[in-house]
Amino acid sequence: MGGWSRTAVLELYRALLRAGRHLQYTDRNYYQRAVSREFRRCQALSTPQDREEALKRGQFFLSSRLGGLV
Repeated sequence: MGGWSRTAVLELYRALLRAGRHLQYTDRNYYQRAVSREFRRCQALSTPQDREEALKRGQFFLSSRLGGLV
């Protein structure tokens, strides 16, 4: 994903929720609520730098196998 855009954010959100389906030892409902809560919190970010940084953090979390949860 190259840069912040609405579609990039939605793709990341869906990918994180899909990845959470494979969790075995973690409460899946808690994980889904945490992802949703974090995206809602980041929705209020106003500067492009903050948005870009939040998107990169989410992509890193996804690429690192959900921070080691999977």
